Amino acid sequence: MKDYRVTYVKKKEARLVEHEWEDVELAGNEIFGQNILSMISTGSERGGFLTDFSADSYPMETGSSSIARVIKTGKDVKGICEGDLFFNDGHHTLLVKKSEEDIIPVPRGLAPEKALYARYAAVSMTSIFKAGIKPVEKVIVTGLGLVGIMCAQVLSSFGFDVYAVDPSPERREIALKVGITNAGGSLAEFSGLNWAAGALMECSGNENAIINSLDYIRKGGEIYQIGVPWNKNSDWDAHSLLRSLFYGFISIHGGWEWSIPRKPGDFAPHSSNGHIRSAMELIAQGKIKVVEDMYELRDPRDCNEVYNEISIPRMRPTCMILDWREFGKTASK
Repeated sequence: MKDYRVTYVKKKEARLVEHEWEDVELAGNEIFGQNILSMISTGSERGGFLTDFSADSYPMETGSSSIARVIKTGKDVKGICEGDLFFNDGHHTLLVKKSEEDIIPVPRGLAPEKALYARYAAVSMTSIFKAGIKPVEKVIVTGLGLVGIMCAQVLSSFGFDVYAVDPSPERREIALKVGITNAGGSLAEFSGLNWAAGALMECSGNENAIINSLDYIRKGGEIYQIGVPWNKNSDWDAHSLLRSLFYGFISIHGGWEWSIPRKPGDFAPHSSNGHIRSAMELIAQGKIKVVEDMYELRDPRDCNEVYNEISIPRMRPTCMILDWREFGKTASK
């Protein structure tokens, strides 16, 4: 049986590499499946594609968000059956084997293209869970890419008064389509917001977003840096930021999504997997919307072309999804 894996072979070059699948035996709690869709994380995977890692780091497999169809289950698997769909956090591969506790079943009737977005809705949920703000406070979201558009919707579904900004008219148009009514090019467009927001969820990775938002955060407010700051975009100094934070009684936090446990425990009800599961339910209920303008389906055989395309930031769609369905009909035989 053949497997195929999207692999960085060097800086700025990705290939779909064939492997012989030899891991055919299933433990009692394991599930064997075939991925039908896998989503490219525009920020993180763009960064990996463009970074010149050491020579011994290659070849490097990539990806962290896929929907697979169950082909076979171990004898102890109870919660999912052959033919069902499940989320997994594996790489961009055709075949996948996971233990039942490491997968999340897709609710019946939910389109897999929409289910994939639960992974990126969960990115900001770590910060929202840690924040001291309460509904129905005003919250600012900067950046309406893949993570930001999900963050704004999660906050809105929780009852917060969301003000989202992005310089891209295309992204603001998508925000309006999914129900984010306060979507603008800058915070100056919104009346009554000065010194009023309880928190800033910074999803762009651009430090200018923080500086431009400080006059809109109330005393005692919070900033969460959720977007990865891959590149330096300004020459402002740390003193200017620290002075504003100090006199505004504003706290600033890293928004790293993995700062909570991967799985829930007795004293840790919030977890990454739990957040993905909750986000998937919100999508299934229509409280978080995914519209076709938000993604583009691409053949995994075109992976190098796709990564080169996203290496130049685009305003629409917000992400690329590798569609393994046609390819998978014959490739693994």
